[in-house]
Amino acid sequence: MLFSSYPLWKTLSFVSLAVLLTDFAATGAFAGESECENAKIDDVTGSLEKYSKCFLDMIAKDEKTSINRLVWKLQDMLDLLLPIQAKFCKKLLSCPLPTAPRNGGLVCVIIDDAQYCKPMCNKGYDFQFLRRNRLYEVCGSATSFSWTTQLVGGKELAVCNPSEVAISGAESAYFPTNSSCLHTSAFTEKVTEQLNIFLNELKEQGIKISNRDKEADCIICGY
Repeated sequence: MLFSSYPLWKTLSFVSLAVLLTDFAATGAFAGESECENAKIDDVTGSLEKYSKCFLDMIAKDEKTSINRLVWKLQDMLDLLLPIQAKFCKKLLSCPLPTAPRNGGLVCVIIDDAQYCKPMCNKGYDFQFLRRNRLYEVCGSATSFSWTTQLVGGKELAVCNPSEVAISGAESAYFPTNSSCLHTSAFTEKVTEQLNIFLNELKEQGIKISNRDKEADCIICGY
């Protein structure tokens, strides 16, 4: 598996866990059953943050085979975590949960009897179809509880393809240069910022946001 084919944030994540697991394997420090009973996700996150500060030096000393094996293990963990993360988002009862674009995500809110989701792409990606005048997709009573989408299938709202330029969507339809969907979703203030931008855009288009279900506010990241 070649790291050059991944965006920087994903490469860092892979390497951080690779370093962490290498250390565990070397010391025989894998958690036992009793330790796992009291373990928290923050324990793993803290270890990743600790080792990420020196990962460049440590990776230079490791073997490619060992790192590739650990990257595979990390991918297994991501495959488990990302679907769970998507389920944190509340959906309108009669509408299917939309599929977020890989290499991007969706900013979603529920207002009255409709759910609005704004597709966004990460840095280095652009939309497959022109979306400058198509800021969001919607599902609700007015759409017979089906998602409006340019794609076949009904639940996939956008596609983000590798691109050196981002010109197909509105200026606000791209995550900041120093961020990504996953990075944004990890910080409450960043989530709030993107939600407020979207709510203001909906308001500018004449949609009354006063009846919004605040518990349904969320960002769904693609995988």
